[in-house]
Amino acid sequence: MTHLAESDAGARSGTDENQGVSGRLNDWRNRYREVGLSVILGLQVTIMFVLSPLASAGLFRAEAIEVFRFGLAATAILVINRNRVVDICVASTFIVSLLCTIFLKTGLAGNAILLVNIAITIAFDLVVVWTVAHAAFDAGRITVHRIMGAVILYLYIGLIFSSLYRLTAIFLHPAFSGLPVTGRGSLSTLLYFSLTTLTTSGFGDIVPVHPFVRSLTNLESVIGQLYPATLLARLVTLHGTIATHGIGGGKHDDR
Repeated sequence: MTHLAESDAGARSGTDENQGVSGRLNDWRNRYREVGLSVILGLQVTIMFVLSPLASAGLFRAEAIEVFRFGLAATAILVINRNRVVDICVASTFIVSLLCTIFLKTGLAGNAILLVNIAITIAFDLVVVWTVAHAAFDAGRITVHRIMGAVILYLYIGLIFSSLYRLTAIFLHPAFSGLPVTGRGSLSTLLYFSLTTLTTSGFGDIVPVHPFVRSLTNLESVIGQLYPATLLARLVTLHGTIATHGIGGGKHDDR
């Protein structure tokens, strides 16, 4: 009986300890969840506007992009997301895309691996978008970090469409006019085109010529006009209202 009592006491102690660790981890994630949105935005901006063009110009090793993407995935899993299934999706899509990228750099991979890599990259981006959107538009007070989360979603629209343009550049001929032969399927080149379409800059050096590609560019330009004027503007307005009138209770905090 004594041994049984000691065993039960040890089991309860171990359970309490595990619950304590889990509780502290959840408290930490709840405290820094919104800060993680700003971290992801910083990583995303660095990848899109610094590392990607430098790697395309041969001035920077492309492997560094994967390091930043790993940091982005880790932040989404460890800090922002609360769904274990989504965690698995983020981790698995990142690992598969990383393996495809490594295999492509060996020069032994064919178009099939390139297509798988693009498709998995789109899947990874969509899962991160779901995670960020769930945190940015969740119930509760609108903070600066949540507005940064909405900016992340806007930039991810450009990223996802750039991957779709890569697929059209491979499958549809001619898909674009003015696209360099070496730029066909290039993320950096088509990301540039995607962002000019999203922001309706329209420099005109790369032009869609295939009807389906034109339809995609029209869709992206419409989203690029409506998103900042609706969802993003709504968050900024709510944040300003809370800051001015204290709606939502308590003193405003920019955390």
